[in-house]
Amino acid sequence: MSDPHPTPEFPEKDYIRPNHDWACGRTCQGGSCSVGPSPRGKCRATYECAPRLETKPGESKGHWMCTRAKSAGGTCDKGPFPDGTCCNAVPKCQPRLTLRGIRKRVTLVTILASLIALYIGIGGSRRDDFINPGPISSVHASDHFTKRHAAMSGDQSSCAACHASAGKDGGQWHVQAVEAFKQGLAPHDWTRKGPLEASPMDQSCLACHQGMDFHQANMPSQFACHACHKEHVTDGAMPEVDSGLCISCHGDATLMAKAREQAKGAHSTPAEDSGSVAPPRQRPATGYTEVINSFHTDHPEFRQLRDLEPGQVRDTNPLKFNHAYHLKDGGLPFPPPSTEQLDCRHCHERDARGEYQRPITYSQHCATCHPLKFDPGTSDETHLGLLLPHGDPYYVRAFVRSLPIQYAEYARTQEGITQAEALKKYVDSKVANLEGSYQQSGEFLERAVFFADHESKLPDGRQTPFNGCATCHEVTDPKDTNGTPGIAKPATPERWMTLGSFNHDLHSKGFKCADCHNVTVSEKTSDLNLPSIKRCVDCHSPKGGIDHRCTSCHTYHHAKGSLFGDPVKAAPAK
Repeated sequence: MSDPHPTPEFPEKDYIRPNHDWACGRTCQGGSCSVGPSPRGKCRATYECAPRLETKPGESKGHWMCTRAKSAGGTCDKGPFPDGTCCNAVPKCQPRLTLRGIRKRVTLVTILASLIALYIGIGGSRRDDFINPGPISSVHASDHFTKRHAAMSGDQSSCAACHASAGKDGGQWHVQAVEAFKQGLAPHDWTRKGPLEASPMDQSCLACHQGMDFHQANMPSQFACHACHKEHVTDGAMPEVDSGLCISCHGDATLMAKAREQAKGAHSTPAEDSGSVAPPRQRPATGYTEVINSFHTDHPEFRQLRDLEPGQVRDTNPLKFNHAYHLKDGGLPFPPPSTEQLDCRHCHERDARGEYQRPITYSQHCATCHPLKFDPGTSDETHLGLLLPHGDPYYVRAFVRSLPIQYAEYARTQEGITQAEALKKYVDSKVANLEGSYQQSGEFLERAVFFADHESKLPDGRQTPFNGCATCHEVTDPKDTNGTPGIAKPATPERWMTLGSFNHDLHSKGFKCADCHNVTVSEKTSDLNLPSIKRCVDCHSPKGGIDHRCTSCHTYHHAKGSLFGDPVKAAPAK
């Protein structure tokens, strides 16, 4: 079906294109010429048309015809002059810049001004101030850091400590700019998920932070230090790592799958070096690759509890201890004349920072209630008398075998007996009374000292008048005839949760120890008595309102490095 209204012909030659830099000066009056200005802004107006010579059959000269377009008014009445010149001359105008032309000039001027400013700023004496994008954290702005960097590289510019190009001549910056686009500044990297990958600048960080390689050995790739540690934000302490950066990796199932695959040839599951006497733990064969989105939703149970199998002895400390007995009915009473009741604080003392508990020692925490008395004849309710030494089985055996000497020294220092005859009489009396109370030889006394248990019995069933080393320690028979019984050395862990930090002082406000540690029913040394992660989530979650960021508990570098230690002879990355 034909269109009854055909599309009119488009006047292409009369169309003023918007991509021109110049427009006719009479455009705003609605009378722009069809010729328009030149690309350089010169008016090209001459006549309204270019007359055409028509010659009819039989004519020799012909006549000129007007060619003015219909859009401009059509053929004029006067027509061309006899010499073929249009009778309607177009007056000249002053072409003006279009918006496109103005924008182009502004852009060129801006670029030129920027290049000049960069050249002056980069090449000037205050280049560091000019290129600084923001304040430097207090550590990196310190005089100590500047001096350290100068000692390492000989460069006084503190910027060059991290940015290798900062120490180069301004003429080399275009080369550095090209390299920067290959190391994390390329446009396709701006939309990539996860932190930026490692760059040569990270070598500058490691010059001071030795051994602080990023994270674990099974990571598919190493990430840039500045991806998590944000500089040029504040002149105080560097901002803490945002949990979102941790989740960008640990919450990515694809990345964690790659980490598990990487771990197949990366780990031999060595024991964790915790720096404490806690039993060593084996690293998971696939590394720590569980997908975690937040502490309060899908964080796995603490490994010390998660790895606990039914019936498995988790705390391998050979020392014998019963928490429930010591804390029954609010705690055992101290020996007279004290009236205090024993509780957790009497044995567990925090370090100076209030974070962790100090090690338990016999002399400070046990001796008050458990003095090593072996001779009832030199002790009573108010006087401890002669006591066995504690700590070294060789010293204990030597003490028992030299009792006459020990009694003589005790008589001089405690009883005030100094005359030789009186000393001999005192010693003979004490030795005779001791043998009489045991009704056994000195050899039996020595065995009783080592092997008597908490019921004052020897392994063969014989009764003794006191508790021996076996009350608290694992004691084994000597390996040879004249050997000393073996006593298993206590291994009381200073820390169990070695992969996370903790502060007891902060948690003691409003809480009791038993609120988290279920020690009131713990009767075995093997009981771990650590709180479950569910107990922690009660507070450390959006519902509980307490900080639950990843960095609240975790650090993330797999090796400890020196921070501003002795300078290493290494220049920043080139």
